[in-house]
Amino acid sequence: MKYELTTLDKNIIIGRIDKDQEIISVLKEIVKNQNIYGGFFKGIGAVKDVVLSYYDLSSKQYIDKEFKGEYEIVSLLGNISYIYATDEVVVHAHMAISDKDCIVYGGHLKKAIVSVTCELFILTVNDKLERIFNEEIGLYLLKP
Repeated sequence: MKYELTTLDKNIIIGRIDKDQEIISVLKEIVKNQNIYGGFFKGIGAVKDVVLSYYDLSSKQYIDKEFKGEYEIVSLLGNISYIYATDEVVVHAHMAISDKDCIVYGGHLKKAIVSVTCELFILTVNDKLERIFNEEIGLYLLKP
């Protein structure tokens, strides 16, 4: 993993995740190393061994789908927050990937290993973004 703070705006981090690194864990490492309270990110690149999920509201569970092989990252979007009143980091990410036939799959990102590179743009915020548990939905939602 390599990243740097930009000189134009100290709230922007430009990063690159290298081959064989897992995206969510690297993002959490950047959050810890840079003392990020909250933020938003986007990225492009290529990945392998991806797990995308769909949240089923009726069962209040994620349904996982594994994608073996190599894929292009069509879009990686997400935010960085914390469980309310804790130091537990939440990286909430969605990803769209395409295969060699340019067929696109997308969903909530659970896991993705970089196969070539992942180029990131992280916009940090000064206030701590937090999540509180919502019983009806069954998830930690952003606190207003």
